Amino acid sequence: MSSLVNRLHDFIKFRNLSIRKFEMLVGMSNGALGKAIKNGTDIQTKYLDGIFREFPEINPGWLANGEGEMIISTPIVQEPVANYLNPNQYQKKLLKVLSSPSQTEEEQILKEEVIRLHQSLNKLRMVDHEDVLSALKNNSEEEEDQ
Repeated sequence: MSSLVNRLHDFIKFRNLSIRKFEMLVGMSNGALGKAIKNGTDIQTKYLDGIFREFPEINPGWLANGEGEMIISTPIVQEPVANYLNPNQYQKKLLKVLSSPSQTEEEQILKEEVIRLHQSLNKLRMVDHEDVLSALKNNSEEEEDQ
């Protein structure tokens, strides 16, 4: 069996996925990986993009040649807890950062996205969740009756 395919098979077992589910997630045709495992052949390189898109935790060095660990460990960033305890302080900091001039076009785009997400979050906070749950339940019951 190809070493790369063997390592993919190990990863699939590690993630408790079926081969078919993995194929579907990464955009492989039905049986492409199963056939490669059975025949001991490699997969087409065009599937690597889908693999790394769906499973960014896979260490490319490990997959390609067995170097390093299977899973990339990401360092845990410790944020000061105080930033999350005081909503007013958070709001002031956010407003200050978002209203400052952007250095790059990318920074401006990111600021606009943060603003959009913040507005969406505020809208969600105003939703009466009991009404939503009730509407979903009623809709589900109506579909069952049909």
